[in-house]
Amino acid sequence: MTRKPLYLFALLAVLLSSTNASAGVWFELLHAPCWTGNEDNINPVSGRYRGAVDCFNKDFNGGGSRTTLSIKAFQAWEFGTMFLYYDITGPFNSALADVTSLNEKGGFFGGITLTLSGKFFAEKVLGRPLNWGPLSNVSLKYEAEHVSKFGMLNYYGLQWDLAVPGMDFVTVTTVIRDDYVFRGVDFQVGAAWQKSFALGSQDFIFGGFFQTGLFGEGAHRNPGPFDLTKGQRFFLAQPQLLWDFGKVITFTPGKLYAGFEYQIAFHRYLIPGKAENVLQGMIRWNI
Repeated sequence: MTRKPLYLFALLAVLLSSTNASAGVWFELLHAPCWTGNEDNINPVSGRYRGAVDCFNKDFNGGGSRTTLSIKAFQAWEFGTMFLYYDITGPFNSALADVTSLNEKGGFFGGITLTLSGKFFAEKVLGRPLNWGPLSNVSLKYEAEHVSKFGMLNYYGLQWDLAVPGMDFVTVTTVIRDDYVFRGVDFQVGAAWQKSFALGSQDFIFGGFFQTGLFGEGAHRNPGPFDLTKGQRFFLAQPQLLWDFGKVITFTPGKLYAGFEYQIAFHRYLIPGKAENVLQGMIRWNI
């Protein structure tokens, strides 16, 4: 298959940050070792390692074992927020590396999100703080998503920050997905969350996100022999559980984390029936 129609819908972690979050830059290094995979037990259509829990699908994106480096940054400004993320597949592979696909030699995708807060703007005009109860903020949202070897997609819509007791943040998004390859648009709903908690003297974070396309887009504008004929509905989630091991080694607390991320995907890359479920080890460094 060609990469263009498949890369198009590789939606990862758009970790939508709440307007209550502080500014920062951080790195996430993830690795799926594929210890439970068996080369003799792969679905020939989807590339899924049958019965495996720590393998990616063996397909155009690479083999079952894979390393990803995520670079993320969040910054609040006077009337909203900016969030940036880029995920690099095979960040340490050399130009001579013997890999399953070229995407494993520094293939990437990511995006830049800008929000304009209705609450911040209204408070500035009125000259007083506003209390909206469980709805802590509503913002206009725009995201430009960049996909390696393809180009850019656009998202327009609203971001809803919720005041949920006991949670660091909970954010919901309702956006229009505008992808020129397909006619029409799709309506996409997503959410992100984070919960900090302690077990004895140890500190942990449970966070993650999900995104789902509810209807699918229209017909392909210029389909080739291997292209998808139209858009599809999809679902993608990536919950994380992280332990603050920096605190244990007497490094600054809240800086170094280790744990796991589990990816759950249905209609992956908008391919009907294609699923991808994989457990990855993860290290996070908050600069």
